Amino acid sequence: MSTEETSRPAPTILVALANPAHEKDLITLASAIAHRKRGDVLAIHIVQVPDQTPLEAGAEHLDRIAAESRELLAAARADAETYGVPVTTRNVLSHHSFRSVFSTARTHDVDLVVMGWSEDTHLSPGRAERGIDDLTRDLPCDFLVLKGGGFDASRILVPTAGGPDSELSAEIARLLRAEYGSEITLLHVVDGDEEVERARQFLTGWATERRLSSIETRIETSGDVEDAIRAAASEHTMVIIGATERGLLTDCFTDHWRSTSSNRSRYPFSSPNDHANGR
Repeated sequence: MSTEETSRPAPTILVALANPAHEKDLITLASAIAHRKRGDVLAIHIVQVPDQTPLEAGAEHLDRIAAESRELLAAARADAETYGVPVTTRNVLSHHSFRSVFSTARTHDVDLVVMGWSEDTHLSPGRAERGIDDLTRDLPCDFLVLKGGGFDASRILVPTAGGPDSELSAEIARLLRAEYGSEITLLHVVDGDEEVERARQFLTGWATERRLSSIETRIETSGDVEDAIRAAASEHTMVIIGATERGLLTDCFTDHWRSTSSNRSRYPFSSPNDHANGR
């Protein structure tokens, strides 16, 4: 490790917990990253207070779910500690759970947020949190959104076309391989067979520059990125898609994954095999 690396403060990985059923998957992902980056984990349980209830009176609301919250955070602490990483847990009272993830990340100078998405999570912005598109234009840090059931990093698919949108995807894949010995496949989609050689050279150079050695490369010539990812996902346990587009987080919570207009912030979308199921 270089002098520059040792002088940097330890990164903090924030895990936003909502559904106990997904706690272990999210903590596993965050702790593996924190372990490899020599960082720590901040696990938060966001307790959503009804709009008509002042936050000052939220303690009474918190008392009603204290047992559930303690159990959730205790499990998160235990799971994180198996990786030997420092972990802090806390409850966050909020009227708007999704917004609280952003404000907590800023308050604690977080380097990465790990959060889950499912149809039953209360971290979905929903009607009560309009303006999410505006909120995601100025992300406080990088985001990983884990969508789907189960955490399995044994076979990771990383689609890439180059550019900054897949930089973090490469880093996360590399960290997970170091932790779990994952097999990594890079996917690149081109328009026609005449572009195969150029695509092969691109993937070789791209992988080398990002220290992704001994990986498999896959070139699809159909020109249809979505179909290519969906087909390749069926042979993998996790798909990591990076994006600079401001609309990705918003779209994740409205059951879409296609990106929209560009923005400087980046956040990969990490999904265990969702595309193979046509979602």
